[in-house]
Amino acid sequence: MFWKVALGGSTGENHVNDMNIYIDESIHEEYGFMLLAFVACSDNPQDALSAILNNFGVDEFHACKKMKNNESMQKLRSKMRNYINSNCGWGVFILPNSYRYNLISEIEYLLTALSNSFSKEELNIHFDNGIIKDSEADSLCSISNIRTIENCDSVEEKGIQLADLVAALCGVRLREEISGNKKILEYGSDSGFDPPIKANLGYELWASLRYSMLRDSDAKGSEPSYMMVFDTLDQGCFISRYCSNELESKSKKVFGEIYLGCIH
Repeated sequence: MFWKVALGGSTGENHVNDMNIYIDESIHEEYGFMLLAFVACSDNPQDALSAILNNFGVDEFHACKKMKNNESMQKLRSKMRNYINSNCGWGVFILPNSYRYNLISEIEYLLTALSNSFSKEELNIHFDNGIIKDSEADSLCSISNIRTIENCDSVEEKGIQLADLVAALCGVRLREEISGNKKILEYGSDSGFDPPIKANLGYELWASLRYSMLRDSDAKGSEPSYMMVFDTLDQGCFISRYCSNELESKSKKVFGEIYLGCIH
């Protein structure tokens, strides 16, 4: 599986590593879905993220903060995104919005799946405050190879901010797919395009994270059209059994496989 390469996980039979997994949510009530984003880090990101944030004079990055005409926040977003791509693996779990206040059984399903994926690691799970109750966190610790589960303040536990970024960008991408309303921006020489191009903002932002999405290690096929396409289902993409057929279909279209070739 891809995460063994991307996250530096050991394949040794007798060696156990710690894995920190950060989880945040993105709610899109108008469009009938929510998602949980998880970011897995084999090294604790606290010090590195604190240094990045200090350089920008802030103690927290909010992905939902207005970015237009805010060059400093755009640069910070880019730094946070680059950290994920260089040091982490990530994925999403899509659910109907109606399960927002009844998540425990679905979270148990997700954590069990992550436990199976990272079977050689001891997992430390960090939830952003408000997703689950402390009592629920205690009950989930019985899942195999989960060492700790805790609710965290994202200012104090910086890794939550990575999950916030993934949740926000993936939420926008799926929302655009469901609604059909896509914001088009022009990208010029400052973005590496000469002559300039016009592209979908949601796709561009989400695609900038695609190289670190958890996925199969082998491409789907040997034909040219599939040589750079990788399956992500049950690795970087999980879909709740309670999703409607339409939500499941659109979720699979957006997140069920990833293309790693050039997009322009």
